[in-house]
Amino acid sequence: MSEPTDTPPPPATPEALDDAHDFAEAVRLLSGLAATPGREDRPERLRLDAITLLPVAFNVRCEESLAEHHLTTLSKLLKSTEDLDPVTVMVVGSRFILVDGHHRHEAYRRSPERRDIPVRYYEGTPEEAVLEAARANTRAVLPMDNGQRQDLAWRLTLSGLYSKRQIAEASGISERQVGIMRKAIQTLGEQAHEFTRWWQARRAADGKSDEDMSEEDREMWIEEQAQAYADRLAKEFSTKLARNPKIAARALEHYFGRKLPDLLKELLDRTGEVLDDDEEDEF
Repeated sequence: MSEPTDTPPPPATPEALDDAHDFAEAVRLLSGLAATPGREDRPERLRLDAITLLPVAFNVRCEESLAEHHLTTLSKLLKSTEDLDPVTVMVVGSRFILVDGHHRHEAYRRSPERRDIPVRYYEGTPEEAVLEAARANTRAVLPMDNGQRQDLAWRLTLSGLYSKRQIAEASGISERQVGIMRKAIQTLGEQAHEFTRWWQARRAADGKSDEDMSEEDREMWIEEQAQAYADRLAKEFSTKLARNPKIAARALEHYFGRKLPDLLKELLDRTGEVLDDDEEDEF
């Protein structure tokens, strides 16, 4: 019986980008397409539907959705200004791929009167473009918190495409931390690719279960869930709740019912306020 041979990956095609389901595959396809002759036109504005979104490679915040509160701000700004800052795209084969500016692109898309968007062009390789997108987001108007930077570094480390120094500079974490991530990958093997969040991968590499979650990990989990709910509220109500605190309070009263005192105590704890004796008696 003859030994099986490795089958070379299929050639990159623009259509294959639409089916890319992980970071490493997306960058491989981009590299293959970038090596072929591409379009030469470089217009200063592009139609929104002419730009290809590839979040698996360039949504460096590793989030399933965009931040609704930031989108609301950008959408309101679009009503009072001619344009937002140009988004960054790169020419890959026949396509214009969005590298940086996902929130701005979505804000334009949600504005009925907008059909095109100002752009600037990135001329480096796809691998370099990923690092450029990472650097742009670590210093963006909507700054990445430590957990987001850790998740970004984890994804870059998982790809196996970058040095420790490149990952550290792009994500804003230390080279030592990147080294810890590499050791976690060695420990987890193929299972490492099942984790999109670094804190989850770290716990798995340490052999920890949900029952022995540390206070730090639990706080990160709570924050992730809270942000997801906040984004859903912003998407549904825009700024209506924030502009009408009395209505928001009444809505929460109806929603929480007998659990409303628990919510109030949590909010007071987060703001550092303390109920006096008379207020506590009311509950």
